[in-house]
Amino acid sequence: MRPWIVASALATLMCFTSTCYFFAIPEEIKKSPTSRAGYWGQPDAEFNWCELDYQLVDWIAEPVNTASCLVMVALPLMFLATHEATLDNTVIGWLEVAIAVGSILFHATLRYPMQLADEIPMLWYVAAVDSSCLWRLRDIDVSYLTTGWVAVVTGTILVTEQHSFIHEIFRGLMTLSFSTGLVVIGWGASALVARIKREVSDKQRRAAAAAEGILYCALLMFALSVVSWLLDNYFCSALRNLPGGLPYPQLHTWWHVLIAMTLHCIMLLLHLDSRRHSSSLEVDYVAGFFPMIRG
Repeated sequence: MRPWIVASALATLMCFTSTCYFFAIPEEIKKSPTSRAGYWGQPDAEFNWCELDYQLVDWIAEPVNTASCLVMVALPLMFLATHEATLDNTVIGWLEVAIAVGSILFHATLRYPMQLADEIPMLWYVAAVDSSCLWRLRDIDVSYLTTGWVAVVTGTILVTEQHSFIHEIFRGLMTLSFSTGLVVIGWGASALVARIKREVSDKQRRAAAAAEGILYCALLMFALSVVSWLLDNYFCSALRNLPGGLPYPQLHTWWHVLIAMTLHCIMLLLHLDSRRHSSSLEVDYVAGFFPMIRG
């Protein structure tokens, strides 16, 4: 798939997600002073997701959403344990773990400092993947620029008070930077696959085909994850009251699972690019579906 098509599609999706996340938060998930106080106190995060608070246990606000974040811990750790990752991919893997830990704390408490512990690692992750893609594809080192920008945004958000003018400005900049970074990741991932297909030898054609398959899986899972997230945010009441007594489908949990698998695909594509000149490069499938890169 052509990189500009992927980037354009992601840019369109990001318009919806940025609006929902920052510019016009749906009323059903916007924080409310009437939210149920629990073990961690009155929820003061900007969001109170659709899962009902403190329903299963007394000490975790959203236990299902919290537990689903463990997938984002397991997948990068499994990758790092089974692949000789480059430095950039190792950093990306640990940043994914940091995102998961922050998300666990956020969903467990629904407190604003823990929301930032979820959001800020996402920005660092996007900056790291963008820097890796631009270095690999264009020999442009933007790591100092992206690190400096993300550090300024992070520092300003952390030292200013919630709802202050400067704080809100920089949260908006964080949202826009994150969305732009995701578009760059989409462009970079598809461009890396195109280069792998172009440069591998005839003996490695199966690996090139596998790379293309991983890209398509990543795009599909990302699209499904965003749709799940948007539906859960905009149609919370309807999802809690489905006809026929159907249970609430926990779409935010599916967002976690699908996005974790998407990020895993990104790590696989970066590793395939690093190993594209290896004469023994191949992709095996554990249990028939879980990709493992050899060579």
